[in-house]
Amino acid sequence: MAEGEQESGRPEETQDEGRDGGPSLRSRAWPWWLVGAIVLYELTAHAVIVSRVPAEADWEQAAAAVREAHEPGDVILIAPAWADPILRLHLGDLLPIPVAGRSDLAPFARAWELSLRGRRGEASALGRPAAFEQRYGRITVRRFDLGPSSVRVDLTSRVREAEVSRAGRACAWRRTISTTRSGLGGAQAMPSEHFFCGPEPWLWVGETVMEDLELQPRHCVWQHPAGGEPIVTTFRDVELAERVVFYAGLHYEHERSREHGPVHARIFLDDRELAHMEHRDGDGWKRVEAAIPRQGRGDLRIEVSAPSPHLRTFCWAATLRGPAREVGE
Repeated sequence: MAEGEQESGRPEETQDEGRDGGPSLRSRAWPWWLVGAIVLYELTAHAVIVSRVPAEADWEQAAAAVREAHEPGDVILIAPAWADPILRLHLGDLLPIPVAGRSDLAPFARAWELSLRGRRGEASALGRPAAFEQRYGRITVRRFDLGPSSVRVDLTSRVREAEVSRAGRACAWRRTISTTRSGLGGAQAMPSEHFFCGPEPWLWVGETVMEDLELQPRHCVWQHPAGGEPIVTTFRDVELAERVVFYAGLHYEHERSREHGPVHARIFLDDRELAHMEHRDGDGWKRVEAAIPRQGRGDLRIEVSAPSPHLRTFCWAATLRGPAREVGE
């Protein structure tokens, strides 16, 4: 056979093809360039992230500044919202349940906002200039003076003073040891003091904290419906204001599947209906507002019902307000 001639007509192997017909070492080597590029990107991204993380000293200085000037009636916020656990670590003692579980900024005269990475939160969104702004390392602290609160009566915190009934029969106020599991994946805890409307264990009315559809904590009154016949909470001889503002939602795990029926909440002044909320899965922490037609004192009644009450873990927060202020609502 002549030199250079191929046996059986097989083509001559090239540098890019091995003897077994597979790719050569050179062609197999190209993915390593991609791996190297990914590693370089990850290292650069890590360095950028680390450079933007506040040091512990930054948190300590920012927290000390807020503590020194904090007054009753202030709310403390953080932006972005995912940093809230770090805020609680440093200033959690200044975040009682009504503050941490707020529905809006109306109850507060001043708002402190800790900002990371240039983010702006609820108070900044109001459009009012900050009365105080100071940078502590990678944390910016701002204070917004919102003015006197428009909230005159917080019904959520006064549920102990109410009367609760089911089908015309009074629900008994009782003290007990909570056995309801709370935390990730569990419903909110039953408070040790509450109105019990049973016999079903979830048919109680009381002040608690619930995680809404956005996984935000809400300070609210649990009032699980029993069916078409409403559970009724009545506040007697309440000092009235200009309007009632009513928020409500369901425990996130029972609302996000969007498989169940609506819940109806109706608000009455004496025998006159002021507002009606129909809450459907997906509505989240929903708000309705209604004018109060007269001043003085009166009985306010909140009725909650559902055609199908299964997993209708309804919780509401209500305040009487007025007059409105320029910002903060």
